[in-house]
Amino acid sequence: MTQLNKISARGQWLALNRIAYSYKVICFSLTGCLLFTLSILAYVATLPPVVIEKTGENIERFTSTRKTADISKNEIKKFVTTFIKANYEWEKLDKKIMLNNIHPFVTDDFLNLIKRKTKKKSKPVPEYRQYVGNIKVSVTDKEVVSQFDRIIRLKGVPFISVTQISLQIIKDTPNKWNPLGLYVNGLIEHEVK
Repeated sequence: MTQLNKISARGQWLALNRIAYSYKVICFSLTGCLLFTLSILAYVATLPPVVIEKTGENIERFTSTRKTADISKNEIKKFVTTFIKANYEWEKLDKKIMLNNIHPFVTDDFLNLIKRKTKKKSKPVPEYRQYVGNIKVSVTDKEVVSQFDRIIRLKGVPFISVTQISLQIIKDTPNKWNPLGLYVNGLIEHEVK
């Protein structure tokens, strides 16, 4: 600024205009680079994905297309079977492990509801295991219902009861553990007599 004080008013005005012009050129150049980069990213995003399959020493590359696929009833049945096994099969009554098992398959609100309910019921039982068998899943447009045999082993003695559950399932973001993106948001359970 001390150099500008020695220059005449007209000279100062010209110097400020040159500085403003150089800033303008720099800003337009950076904007052009940004637009060019964004256009390249948009082009790359529209390219078909490449699928790489590695089996042992062999690597094969395939091109594919992006499609949205509807979830079939068989996929919903497999999801429900996986959820039932994660929720109802355990070797030891450990609530932390049980909650971690179902975490990828339930919504956060439903998981918090289960946590609140399990805090109320807390009695340690020795040699208590649970398994499921004979899982039958019925999927309609209105509801998802499953019936299965719940086998509880208490000190090695099996107790079998037939359990039926009605599930409220929603579609959300897929992840590594739940590639379909289906999540249980509600469950009604009762024993069949």
